[in-house]
Amino acid sequence: MSYSNAVRQLSLVDQLSEQEQNVKLAQVLRLWKPTDNCEENFADLIDLGARLCQIVFKGQVSWHDASWNISGFESTVSVRSVAHKSNILFTQRSGLQKFQKQKKSDERPFAEPFASFAKALVVVAHAHKPTSHNVHMVMMRAMRYLYEVAELHGCSHIHDLSPGLFDEALKLAVAQKEQETTLYVTGEKLSYIADKIMEFGLSVMPLNWENPIPRDYKHGGRLQTRNGPAQAKQRAEKLPKTAVLVFISALWTHYEELEERDKALTCMAMILMVCGFRMDEFVSLDVNCIPTREEFYTFEPELDPQTGRYCRLLKIRVLARKRYVWDSKIVPPSMTELIFQAIDRLKELSKEHREVCRTMLEHGKWTKFMQFGDDDLLTSRQVMDVIGASSTSNTITTLKRYGVEPWPGSKHKSTFFRVGDIHSAFCNAYKERIKPILEGIGMNTIKVPVWELITLRFKDQYTPKEMLNVFAEPLTGTQINDFFMGRDYVSRISGNDARMANVFERYEFPELNDLEETPEVRTHQFRHLLNTIMQESDAFSQEDIAKNFLRAGTRDNEAYNHRKSTSSTRDLIENVQHAIFHPGEDIPIERAATLARQFPLLSPDELKQDLETLGSSHIMDIGRCRHDYVQSPCGLHYACLHNCKHYRRTKGNSVEVARLTERKNIALEQMERAQIDASEGFTGANEWYRHHAELVKGCDTALAIEDDPNVRLGEIVQIFPNGRDSCEV
Repeated sequence: MSYSNAVRQLSLVDQLSEQEQNVKLAQVLRLWKPTDNCEENFADLIDLGARLCQIVFKGQVSWHDASWNISGFESTVSVRSVAHKSNILFTQRSGLQKFQKQKKSDERPFAEPFASFAKALVVVAHAHKPTSHNVHMVMMRAMRYLYEVAELHGCSHIHDLSPGLFDEALKLAVAQKEQETTLYVTGEKLSYIADKIMEFGLSVMPLNWENPIPRDYKHGGRLQTRNGPAQAKQRAEKLPKTAVLVFISALWTHYEELEERDKALTCMAMILMVCGFRMDEFVSLDVNCIPTREEFYTFEPELDPQTGRYCRLLKIRVLARKRYVWDSKIVPPSMTELIFQAIDRLKELSKEHREVCRTMLEHGKWTKFMQFGDDDLLTSRQVMDVIGASSTSNTITTLKRYGVEPWPGSKHKSTFFRVGDIHSAFCNAYKERIKPILEGIGMNTIKVPVWELITLRFKDQYTPKEMLNVFAEPLTGTQINDFFMGRDYVSRISGNDARMANVFERYEFPELNDLEETPEVRTHQFRHLLNTIMQESDAFSQEDIAKNFLRAGTRDNEAYNHRKSTSSTRDLIENVQHAIFHPGEDIPIERAATLARQFPLLSPDELKQDLETLGSSHIMDIGRCRHDYVQSPCGLHYACLHNCKHYRRTKGNSVEVARLTERKNIALEQMERAQIDASEGFTGANEWYRHHAELVKGCDTALAIEDDPNVRLGEIVQIFPNGRDSCEV
C-alpha cells in the first residue's frame, strides 16, 4: 500500500467503531510499503504519525507537545494508580538519580528529527496494539541513550544511524549502572527501534542490530541458576520470611483491635496469601467477585482439578492484569471460609466509600451536603462544621482550591458559598481524578462501575491531613507500600528526619514474643511463595500452575520457583542410595557410588555427567526418570508421561499400575471439568483440556506393556524410545 493509499484509508476510520478502528489502523501500518528514498520515507512516516496521533489519542494530545498525557488510552489501566498522570516525555536524559524528579522548566525536549521520530514510534506502536504508558517510557529510555550518542558523534539525521551507534547507546546504559533486568529490556527496545528503522526504509545501510544482553532469569530467561550462596540469598529475598506470615496471621486474629486504616490492608494481605494476586488484580475486586454464602451452598459438588475430589468450589472473579480480560480462579477448599470473611469485611469497610462514589457520579452530589438545597447559601463557618476543617480560613482556601468561589456580595467576615457550586466543583474534580476508570473497569461484556469496587479508600485517608473524605479511589501503591514497608522522609515542619512506621512496627502481640528484627515484605512475595509451593507439589502440572496465577502461558512459572537445591556430590549419591535401597541400610558411601553406576536408568557416563551438573535420578510411583533437580519426586514428573524418552517402568509392578490408573482417572475427570469451563469462556480451558488429554494418552501407553506378550514380567521398558528429552527442556 502506498503512502497516499494509506492516507485515504485513514479518512474512513472515523466512521468505524472503536474495535473496527483498531483493526483498520493495524492494517494500514502493516500494508504500507516504503520507497527507496530514505528522506521521502521519513517525511511520509512523520506525516502519517501526525494524522494517526489525532485518531489514536482522539485529540487528547498535540503532536507538537514534548509531553503527552495518555491517561485512559492504555491497554491495561493501572487501577491502583488511577489518579496518576500517564505522561510520555519526549525529552533528553535529566542526569538525576533514580526517583529524583526533574522540574518542568529544566526539561530539554529532543531536537528534530529525533523528536518527531520518537513520537511516530509511540503512535505506530499504540495504533498496532494499545500499549501501556510504562512500555512507551521504556522505549523513551532507549531513545534517550541513542539520542545522546548520536548527538555526540554529530549524527543529525535518522538515515545516518549505524549499528555502531546502537552499540554505543547500550554501553552508555551500562555506564549508568542499570540493573541486569533493566539493561536487557533497554537492549530489547534499542533492537525494536533498529527494526522499525529498517521496516520503514529510513536507513541508508542495513541495521541488523540485535540485543546482546541475555534474558535474565527473572524474566524467565534461564531455567536453572547456580547453587551458590549469592543465588540462595536471591531466592530467599523473593519469598516472605516466616515472621511475616506469623505476624499477618496475628493481625487477622486481632482484627477487631486494629485501627480502621489497617483493617482493609490486613484483608488484602490475607487474600494475597491465599490467592497470589498481582496488586492491580486485587484492587479491582468488586462486590460480585464471589457468590454469597447462600448461593454457594446451593452449588452442586464439582471436581477439584487440584485434588481430583468432588466438593463445592468457590471461584473468585478477577480482571487479569497482563491480559486485561476477566478470568476466575478456584479458591482452595480449605480457604473458602477465610475468603468469604475477608471479602465480607472489605464490603463493610468500603460501604461509605462506595456510597459517596455512587452519589457523586450518578447524582452529582456530595453526601455531606445532601441535607441542603442547591441554592442554599452557607457561611464559611457552617461549611467548616460540615467538612470538619480546623478554621474558616482553611475552609475558604480548600474550597477555592477546588474552584468554589464565594457568592457575589459576600463580605470579609460574612463569606457565603452556594451549595450547588460546592457539589459541582467537587464532583468535577473527582471525575477528573478517576478519569481512566470513569466509565467502569473491564470490557464491554463485563463493565464494573467504580462504586462496586470493595477496595475503595478516601484520598489521603492514611495521612493525618485528610478531612474531606470525598475522593473515593482504589487502594494506591503508596498506601500499600507504606503499610508493609513504612517510609523514611524529611519533615516539612521541623526539617528533621522522620519515619512513617509500617504495620510491623505499630503493633505488638503477646503470642509473637519479641521479634529479633522488624520484618518487611513486598506484595509480590506472596505470589512467589505460592508458586514455589505448587512447584514442590506433585498435584499440579505446569499448565495448572499457569492457570492458577492467571498467566497466558507457562513460561514464567520457572522464574517464580525458588526451591532450594542440594549443593554437593555426596548428597547426590546419598539420594540415589536412598532411592535404590532402604534408608536404614548401612552402606558405605563408596559402595553406594559403585551401585549407583549400575542403576538401570543411566549409563555410567550419564551418571557421571549428571553428578557433575547437579542432576538426579528418581524412582517414582509411576516409574523411573531423570530431571535437573535433586529432591523428592515433584510436579516435574508429569513431563514423564508426556512423551519423555527417559521415562521407564517395570512390567508387573502393581504399585506403578495402580498409580498410573489413578492418575489416568483423575485426568479424565479433569478433562470433563475443562470442557465445562471452556463452554463458560474460561481463559486457557482448552489448553488445560489438551494437556490432560496428552496425559491420558501417556498413561495408556505406559499401561499397554502389561498386555504386551513381547515384554517379560519384571523387565524395565523405555516407554517412549522416540520421545523428546523433557529433562533438558
